[in-house]
Amino acid sequence: MGRTRANLRLFVAVYPPPEIARALLETLGGLQLPPHRLVGSDQVHLTLHFIGDTLVTGLEAAIETVQRSAGGLPPFELLPRRVISLPQRGRARLVAAETDSPPTLIELQRRLATRLARQPRRTPSDRFRPHLTLCRFKAPAAIPAVDLSIAVPSFAVPRIVLMRSTLASDGAQHDEVASCPLVAV
Repeated sequence: MGRTRANLRLFVAVYPPPEIARALLETLGGLQLPPHRLVGSDQVHLTLHFIGDTLVTGLEAAIETVQRSAGGLPPFELLPRRVISLPQRGRARLVAAETDSPPTLIELQRRLATRLARQPRRTPSDRFRPHLTLCRFKAPAAIPAVDLSIAVPSFAVPRIVLMRSTLASDGAQHDEVASCPLVAV
């Protein structure tokens, strides 16, 4: 689908509290990294599912699908475990905080992918790897793999959000479209 003004670039995400986002960004302080752009603390997030270009006329259906995907699932905790470079093979494009994989997170991601995926995952390397991007390299970099244990507290995930991403020369701007609370039945 071509990008026009009638398209929205959408994704579903989990956002940590501001103090956790700042603590995660601080873990990069001692690393020797090639030229990069830090993610703003207000934009640190875990992408559950990237929907991509969506016609404005399809927005209500996307919101309903995200709400249904979250239906009946309880709030959960996420624990950032380590800072890693991605992808694991080839030149690194970013550094992220990898999290644990609680069952509710995995079920939520599975539901979203089942309902929203336009193209199914083709290889095992396409599997969901929960992480919060902290910086992006200005160009893919041949660096030693980053793999650093971190001591950042877990945080509660009481909701997921449907976000709109608008690309700009200085990075993407994210705006909340809809919030979906997690409430166990």
